[in-house]
Amino acid sequence: MIVFWRLFLAYYIADFALYGKRFYCYGECHPWKLALARGILFWAAAMVLCRLYLTMPWSLCGITDVPGWVALLPMTAFYIFSDGWFKISGTRKFHNTLSFVLHDTFNFLVLLLCVPFHALYETGSFFAEKWVIFCVGLMLVTKVLGTFIFCVEKDLYGRDYPTADERWIMMMVRAIFFLTGLLPGWRWLFLTCGCWACVVYARKIRLMDVSSFAFYFGFGVTCLISWAVHWRVYLNW
Repeated sequence: MIVFWRLFLAYYIADFALYGKRFYCYGECHPWKLALARGILFWAAAMVLCRLYLTMPWSLCGITDVPGWVALLPMTAFYIFSDGWFKISGTRKFHNTLSFVLHDTFNFLVLLLCVPFHALYETGSFFAEKWVIFCVGLMLVTKVLGTFIFCVEKDLYGRDYPTADERWIMMMVRAIFFLTGLLPGWRWLFLTCGCWACVVYARKIRLMDVSSFAFYFGFGVTCLISWAVHWRVYLNW
């Protein structure tokens, strides 16, 4: 799973690089151009992150084995063209959330079907590289969780795209919660409680003007991801 987690990270690096209201609005008007730009970024990031494994035989969806650099081409093509395949009709409830979940799930399934498992046999661990798992966790609590919360709130309240302050401040605060959870021993617990008290007070005085869902769900999931990465860092599983 070494290669899968590296591709997972490359996938969201491409999304994060073109993240923001400007790109969101551009994608509404020019979806294929934005999808192509993300595909190129995904390919470039994957080539860099997986450079040590590009000559290793990768399984092309179980059909045949090809070198890694060849397998990345159909992966990138699927990433580009699937951008508009999983858009649920606006008449369905939670269509934005379902579109986001289905799109990412199918892309990860393609990645999983194509990666080489030789590295897994060598390490015997699904989470072999600590630094990659750390980066994956940080990306999950910032970009991915923020997008998921936006999709849910858009379905529930029909809200507009989050403001820059709201988006980046919330990402920063979730990142802080994630990092405090990685402290050794039991220090993370006391610091996390202290950070929680601070953000509760900040929300009370309207310094953080976010919905209850974004507040409680966002920080709750962030703590769960942080604890999972904490266990991987300090317990070798």
